[in-house]
Amino acid sequence: MSGLSPFSLEKSEQFERSFKKLIKSYKSTSQRQEFKELIATSLKELMVNPYPLKSRSEPLPSGLKLPNNWKLYKLVIVATKGASGQIRIIYLVNEIERIIKLLWIYNHQQFQKRPPDKDIREVIKNIFEG
Repeated sequence: MSGLSPFSLEKSEQFERSFKKLIKSYKSTSQRQEFKELIATSLKELMVNPYPLKSRSEPLPSGLKLPNNWKLYKLVIVATKGASGQIRIIYLVNEIERIIKLLWIYNHQQFQKRPPDKDIREVIKNIFEG
């Protein structure tokens, strides 16, 4: 550990909405609890290392420019085997300010790659302009 303080997490309204929608896809109470614990653990790890092995830089939606020092990333969390068992989180990172802004959480059934660029652009605009 480098001695730096962990990153702070900020959840967008879209992240909160998408989390609630995704958790409803788990039918049993135990499945929902396991899902919550998996996400909580993954977010704690993200606060220490915003670039884990299962993350990658994502291209910005066309026509969008982020403020200085911000980067767009996607994290893949494997909940179960196969593409349908992968949970994905789209997030922004600012290393200087040590902030992670969570934009969206979804699974393969909702979006095979990622949400539409126009929707991602809207979430990012709301964060920086709204």
